[in-house]
Amino acid sequence: MGLGISKLPAVARIPAHVIWTLMFLCGVATGCSRPTAAEPAAKPEQPTSTVHQEGVVTIPDASRPFIEVEEVTAAKSDSRVSAPARVDFRDGAVSQVGAPLEGRVQVVHVSVGQKVQAGDPLVTIDCPDAAAVRSSIEVAQASLREARLELERQRRMQQEGVGTERDLVAAETKSSGAQAEVARAESGARSIGAGTASAVVVRAPITGIVIGRKASVGMAVQRGGDPLVEIGDASALWIVADVFERDLAAIHVGSKGRIAFASVGHDLQGRVMSVSTVVGSGLRTAPVFLAIDGPPTTLRPGMYGRVEIHAADAAVTLPASAVLIKDGKDPIVYVQKDPLTYLRRSVVLAQPVEGRVQIVSGLSPGEKVVVRGALLLDGSADQLL
Repeated sequence: MGLGISKLPAVARIPAHVIWTLMFLCGVATGCSRPTAAEPAAKPEQPTSTVHQEGVVTIPDASRPFIEVEEVTAAKSDSRVSAPARVDFRDGAVSQVGAPLEGRVQVVHVSVGQKVQAGDPLVTIDCPDAAAVRSSIEVAQASLREARLELERQRRMQQEGVGTERDLVAAETKSSGAQAEVARAESGARSIGAGTASAVVVRAPITGIVIGRKASVGMAVQRGGDPLVEIGDASALWIVADVFERDLAAIHVGSKGRIAFASVGHDLQGRVMSVSTVVGSGLRTAPVFLAIDGPPTTLRPGMYGRVEIHAADAAVTLPASAVLIKDGKDPIVYVQKDPLTYLRRSVVLAQPVEGRVQIVSGLSPGEKVVVRGALLLDGSADQLL
């Protein structure tokens, strides 16, 4: 007893910070040597793969109050996708008119922005070959008349018994060839239109607006060359919205949209007609095509505005605080495996709306996701908002 009492003052003189340091080191050593259920201490040689542990975070029990989770549910959402939009012609609503034959422009009858009716003259061209095409009809018709007369003569001779079968067959063949030549010549004449001598008048194939004109007086043109005039059907317009790749999954054919243009005094209502499957490599957007509801408006091709497309659907949504950005580009969340273990999960997002974000893929209803304290699990990530 005397020895124990004499040592008490020596222990009391140990500094407090030394005692705390010894206690911490003792705890670390005890924790490191304690075997786990997944990997018994008797077999330390069994590998614990870093790949297997990648994205798995285990927290101490004392940190549980700082983590809040929310169960994922598929709720009816009314999110909207906002995108820039423009007015454009529908597919097949633009006609490009070129020269039917080689020649030189004599007269240009239209200008850009002018309204034309189907059949109105656009350009008059002097084509030397036009005269030959038109005269070929008369030659072919004369040959056809001659072949038909010969055929009638051979038939009469055959009936009178003085003709031969060979001559009759030859007359029939010549008549058929002459008729085919007339059809070919008339088809060529129709391609250059009505006119006289070498003058060819190119006419509008549809009713619409002249949206482009390359023809000018004295210009040399050739068949199959660049179009001389472009005509667009003003009654066949639609709205083209450039939607980001991440928002395409929330848009479907039939989705309603609201379109606003600065030059139009009120919002227009429309509906998605089609969604492109090709994403541009520049801004990573794809065109979404909308048709305007109701009667035609004062829209003109080339006008710019903005569209909001309703993406109402049964979707998984989470608070924006639940989503982290890994490596500056990859959105992730942490899914609860048990009260102390959390798994990193990559997700695909839609556009955040009013503090919540739609999860397009990566989560299933019923899973529990960290919605508060996610940065405590991954300090190298950034908050979404």
